[in-house]
Amino acid sequence: MYVYKSYLCKVLLIFLLDLTNFALQVNNPEKQRRQGRCPLTPEEVGLMLRALGYGSDVHIYVASGEVYGGEKSLAPLKALFPHFYSKDTIATKMELKPFSSYSSRMAALDFLVCDESDVFVTNNNGNMARILAGRR
Repeated sequence: MYVYKSYLCKVLLIFLLDLTNFALQVNNPEKQRRQGRCPLTPEEVGLMLRALGYGSDVHIYVASGEVYGGEKSLAPLKALFPHFYSKDTIATKMELKPFSSYSSRMAALDFLVCDESDVFVTNNNGNMARILAGRR
């Protein structure tokens, strides 16, 4: 994990994209919006970050499980921010192997990266986001 840890200092901006069924027990953003909730899509997160003044040179780390809509929904965000990373892109399969059978351990890796980031933005109200907000 040394490579993983040494890379963390290069990550300038971090945010949590968790549109899985863990955050709100529903994995459909359109349905959530009809219920009065407004989870941001990856594209909307990218537009918000651009509106806040972050340029395409910023490094983005997505701390998440499976994103609703998969790679297709991430494409607009990746187009806005080409320096796009996740634990799967900055650690090898061998480095992740001791953690991959345990969702809590995988979440802990994301927590460590988020905790060390310069900026943290979330689009959900889950426990990890609350804990990070409390630490900050």
